[in-house]
Amino acid sequence: MESREGTGLPDVSLNPEGHNGEPMTETRTPVDLVSRIAQKRSQVEAFVARAVPRKRRLLNLTIVAGTLAAALTAGPAAGGATFTAWLTKLFGLSSPSWQILCGLASVCSLSASVATQVLKSQQIEEHVVRAQSCLAKLEVLEIGLSAGQIDPSRATTEYMRCVEEASFL
Repeated sequence: MESREGTGLPDVSLNPEGHNGEPMTETRTPVDLVSRIAQKRSQVEAFVARAVPRKRRLLNLTIVAGTLAAALTAGPAAGGATFTAWLTKLFGLSSPSWQILCGLASVCSLSASVATQVLKSQQIEEHVVRAQSCLAKLEVLEIGLSAGQIDPSRATTEYMRCVEEASFL
């Protein structure tokens, strides 16, 4: 497939010949388009099935690790030396408990920061929202074409928009 000059996008212009050089007819076009729509829907559904749980895990990690970091530093901050001495004795630690608590809080804080940055830098939230929107549009197109409620040329235009919208896949 050639690319549109200067855009880097594939040339998706329709010619009078269909797939494999066969002439396109009015009856062939909707069937072929419905097939392409179904294929694209399965690709987008697979992406959503992978991305949504990943997004959820990263968000949960951010929340839990950030909360733990705050909780681990709250004890020494509020209880002071008396609390840390008691904690050191309680667990029979060879190091002062405040060092262990601060070390664990640092690890938790670092984990929360990394999870947040992965979410932002990989644009997971945006991609999931775009994929879900694309899924809804593709479903409407597939049903509309199958029922004969959408004109094939309009459906082709809308399908191409969905393909561009889901270009991150």
